[in-house]
Amino acid sequence: MPVTNVNDILSMTQVKADLLLSKYSIEQAEKASARMSKSIKGQGAYHLQQACEKMVKIQIYASGKKIDNARMYKHSIKDLLVYANSLGIAINMPSYIDKNKDIITRWEATGRYDLHLVVRIDTLKRCYEEADQWYADLVKEGYR
Repeated sequence: MPVTNVNDILSMTQVKADLLLSKYSIEQAEKASARMSKSIKGQGAYHLQQACEKMVKIQIYASGKKIDNARMYKHSIKDLLVYANSLGIAINMPSYIDKNKDIITRWEATGRYDLHLVVRIDTLKRCYEEADQWYADLVKEGYR
C-alpha cells in the first residue's frame, strides 16, 4: 500500500542516511588498521541495526492501526515483529534479516559500546546488501 507520510515520526530518508553511514563505515574499515577497523565496523553495525529497526517501525506506523507507542520504543527487531503480528500487520523483511534479527538487534548497543564485539566485514557487507535492497523494495511499494 502506498504511503506518503508516517505522521512525521520516521522517514525512509532517515533509513537511507543510516545505510549510507554503514556503507561508508564498511569502506573505511577495509582501509583502516585492525584496531581502528574494529571500532569502525561497530559503528557500521549500529547504523545497519538502526536502518532495519526503522524499516520495521515505518511499516507498523504506516499500517493505519492504533499504535501503542510504548511498544514501539524498543530496539529489538524481534519484539517489533511480535508487536506487528499482534496487530495483524505483515512486515516486508528479507529472510536474511529475519533469520539474523537477534544478532542485528544486539548491534544497537554492542556495536557502539562492547569492546569485545568483533563484527566480521563479510557479515556487515551481506547485511548491508540485504538492508539496502529492502530499502529499495519499500520505496517501490510507496514508503517515504
